[in-house]
Amino acid sequence: MNETFKILKGLPAYGEIYISIPENGYSEFSEGLAIKFIKKDNTEWIGNFETGSSSLKFATKLKDSENILIIACGNCYIMNSEETQPKVEFGHDYKYIFEYNTKFVLVGEYSISIVESIDNIEHLDNLCYEGITNVKLENENLIGELNNYDSYGEGYKNGFILNLETSEFKGIERIKKQNKINTENIAKNNKWWKLW
Repeated sequence: MNETFKILKGLPAYGEIYISIPENGYSEFSEGLAIKFIKKDNTEWIGNFETGSSSLKFATKLKDSENILIIACGNCYIMNSEETQPKVEFGHDYKYIFEYNTKFVLVGEYSISIVESIDNIEHLDNLCYEGITNVKLENENLIGELNNYDSYGEGYKNGFILNLETSEFKGIERIKKQNKINTENIAKNNKWWKLW
């Protein structure tokens, strides 16, 4: 049998009780991302995965492995259908996923993770303050924009290139000024005080 898992539309109304993942995750009446797992002996079990802060729901087998990469609305888990506890869990806000050769590139609000196997996971954390946007895969490069603020409180974007062959990360000079309201002019033109 080739199928070892299936994302469900919701928790089943009857049958065996599901297993909350992680163990201290959702209580028995809260619904997360429900996935049915099929073991090698054809027995089945259902995992109720605690969700994160995005809308991304995704599951796939890792290359050359029995392990399954699951993204439950931003939370990432690596599971094996034979076991009811995650081998690895991390993140909470992954919103995009890209596949490159044997790697899966997960992009969150402020960080990027590259998953190749259970033993080969790289994290690039805290890359910006205001979110990662305009991300795309071009050949072996993941490119996008990091949104930040400078010391004057003005927003700006920096481009970046992440080479997925070498894992080299390069920031690019500021590429575009964001529209920022000049609060000094507002204070001058809209006085909140009044003379009596």
